[in-house]
Amino acid sequence: MKNNSLDLRIVADTQEDIFADLRINKENNFLTIHNFLVEHFHLDKLEMSSFFYSNDDWDKGEEITLMNMNIGEDQTVKFMESITINEVFQEKIFKFLYVNDFLNMNIFYVEILKESDLENDENLKLLHKLGEYEVKKNDDTLNMKNENELSEIEDILNEPKEDDFGGFEELDQDLY
Repeated sequence: MKNNSLDLRIVADTQEDIFADLRINKENNFLTIHNFLVEHFHLDKLEMSSFFYSNDDWDKGEEITLMNMNIGEDQTVKFMESITINEVFQEKIFKFLYVNDFLNMNIFYVEILKESDLENDENLKLLHKLGEYEVKKNDDTLNMKNENELSEIEDILNEPKEDDFGGFEELDQDLY
């Protein structure tokens, strides 16, 4: 089948050159690309992630969320499982930002390079990969500080109640 796929380049937002080229069937959705990124760049699959439409300056545009965030009859939010690669290609949108873990901001630039051909039984094919991505995480000392604060809070919450009123607070007569 002629022109049944698209070639994509995915570049990590790092100082080092880290990227992957892949060929993907046009009928696949953005969830397929998300799963590829999680697997090949060792990202945390439990973290929230989104794609954003972008332009030549890599500005962040409309969001494509990981999960369906539509409420009730309002069906305006785009989500990864509902948008195919071909749909955005037909709209002439070729660049996207991908963000995994909004606290640590693991960012990737995704660009559609050209139309291609895949064998009929293939959905996605890694063409080339350069470099190993190191997932951004919070500083361990910051985590230790947060853990210490949490244990202090838990200690306060677990203190025995030592009042004379059976769990009721004494009323301050000056307030009334």
